[in-house]
Amino acid sequence: MAPKGKGKKKGKGSSTKTENRAQEPNCIFKPEIISNILSRLPLKTLLQFRSVCKQWRKLIYKPDFVATHYSHSSSLQSTESSMVIIQSRHDGGFNHNVLVKYKPPLSPVQVKNPYPIISPKMSIAGPVNGILCIFQPPLGDALTLWNPAMNKSKRVMLSKTANPSQKVSVGLGFDSQKKDLLILRIFCVPPFPGCTKTKVEFEICEMKYPIGWLTLKSRTNYFYIDKPSCDAIFKAEPYWLAYDYEKYIPGKYQRLVHFEVSKMDFEWWILPFIGVGDYYANLVNFEDSLGFMVWKKTDISYIDVWEVDDKKFQWRKKCKLGPLSGFCRILGCLRNGDVVAENEDGVLLFYTVNKSELVVQNDENLYPCSVKKTLTVENSEKGSHVVYDCPEGLLLIEGMLTV
Repeated sequence: MAPKGKGKKKGKGSSTKTENRAQEPNCIFKPEIISNILSRLPLKTLLQFRSVCKQWRKLIYKPDFVATHYSHSSSLQSTESSMVIIQSRHDGGFNHNVLVKYKPPLSPVQVKNPYPIISPKMSIAGPVNGILCIFQPPLGDALTLWNPAMNKSKRVMLSKTANPSQKVSVGLGFDSQKKDLLILRIFCVPPFPGCTKTKVEFEICEMKYPIGWLTLKSRTNYFYIDKPSCDAIFKAEPYWLAYDYEKYIPGKYQRLVHFEVSKMDFEWWILPFIGVGDYYANLVNFEDSLGFMVWKKTDISYIDVWEVDDKKFQWRKKCKLGPLSGFCRILGCLRNGDVVAENEDGVLLFYTVNKSELVVQNDENLYPCSVKKTLTVENSEKGSHVVYDCPEGLLLIEGMLTV
C-alpha cells in the first residue's frame, strides 16, 4: 500500500503567486530585454524557442513583437540573402504554376502551392510583412493569403462585386495603427475614344476584423492600371505604374499611383522625365528606397535608377548600373540591390552591384555589375518567371492552416 501523502500545506508555498513564479523560466534579465533579444533572432530559431515556456510562446505571437521582429528581420535581410519566391508556369501538359523558395546559399526548393485552384492564370501581390496574396486574374478573385516562411495559408472571403467585363488589380497594405493586413481590389476601366474622367472605384477587406468588402471611390484621382497586381510595395503600402486617362499611350506610363493606408485613398505623382524613344521600366524597392529602373534593350545595357523622396514628392537620379549583357528581360531587383534578369534560355541571372568599384561619369555614379549566380527552375516555361523578395515574418491571419 502506498504511503500516505502529507497533503498540501496551506501558506506561502501554495499561493497562486508562487505557482506563477514556478512557471516562469529562471532568467536574470528583465522582460523587455528578453523581448529585444528574441526579436533579433532568425525566424527558424525563434520558432524553436516557443517550447521554452508559455511566456515566450505568448510573446512571440503578440502583434507588437511580430512587428518588431519583422522590422529587424527585414533590415538584416536587406543586406544579406533574403528568401526569394519564384513563380513560374510549368512547361507541361497542365501548364500549371509552380512556386520555388530560394534562400542562398541553400539550393532552391519547390514548395507546395497553397492556391486551391488548378489554373494557368495565377498572380501574386506582395509581400507585406511576410504575407503574399495569390489570386486569379483578370477578376482578382479566389484570393488566398500565404506566409511561406510559416507555411500557412487561408482562403479569403469572395467579394460580391463581380463584373466579367472589368479587370481588377490587387494590392496589399498594412495598417500599422490597427496592426491589420489590408487587401485592395481596384476596378480598372480602360480609356476609350470619347471617354470622360471617372473616379476610380475600389474595394478594401480588413483581415483582423473581417466584415466583408468595403466599396469606395477615390476622391480626386483619375488613372488607369493595366496590371493584375501592384508593381511594388514600399513601407507596407502598394504602388502602381499607371496611365493618365487623357494621355493614354499603351506601354508609356505617366503616373506613379500610391495607396495611402492612413487616408484610405490614392495619391499620384508624375514619373521622372527620361527622354524619348522606346524604353523598359520597373518599379522596385531598391536598397530600402522606392526606385524606378529604366533601360533600353541593347546588346550592352545600362540601367538608370531613380528614387523618390516620399516627403517632398520629388524624383532624383540615384545612379547608373551596368554594363549588363546576356539577358532578354529584367525581372526587377532584390532589396539588397541585386538585379534579377532572365536570358533567352529561361535561366535566371542574379547581377551583383559592385559598389566598391564606383566610377563617376558625367556627374553620375556608375556601379559596375557582374553575374553573381545563375538559377534554372526545372521544367519551367521560358519567359514565365516572376520574382518576389520576401523577408521572413511571423504574421499570421486568423484561420490560417498548414499548407
